[in-house]
Amino acid sequence: MLLSALTLLRWKLYGMEGIDPTLSDHWPTPPLVFVPGPSDGPVLVSVVYRVAPDDRGAFLDAMDDVARSRRRTGALTWGLFQDGNEPGRFIENYLVGSWGEHLAQHHSRLTATDRRFEDRARALLLPGTSPEVTHAFDASVGPTVPKPEGAAS
Repeated sequence: MLLSALTLLRWKLYGMEGIDPTLSDHWPTPPLVFVPGPSDGPVLVSVVYRVAPDDRGAFLDAMDDVARSRRRTGALTWGLFQDGNEPGRFIENYLVGSWGEHLAQHHSRLTATDRRFEDRARALLLPGTSPEVTHAFDASVGPTVPKPEGAAS
């Protein structure tokens, strides 16, 4: 282990400047109509963004950082798709292994740098729009417990 640490004197870790590892609990709890268990999943998270055509390139660049953030915090797969009928509509999809893993993304894995990456992408959205987020569960093993009536979402 000491030998590994000494290699850092010769070969620096690049890309770490400007990284703020402070935890950032900035994602709201997702409103669902049922109560998933921690092992329910996988969970497909989809986020729809609307971007002006002139901002397409900058948005794609910003989403490269978002992709790394999603993978670092637990996404098993990640993709960004452009709607074939509405060119300024982009759909981000990523798969997380379980509901518990996704809640860990929400509350204990996101950093201030992850938030900065998301803010950079969101700054390019059409005025008056915000990302639309959905959470989908594998239909064959997904949760089936309905929320109690009157329970807050």
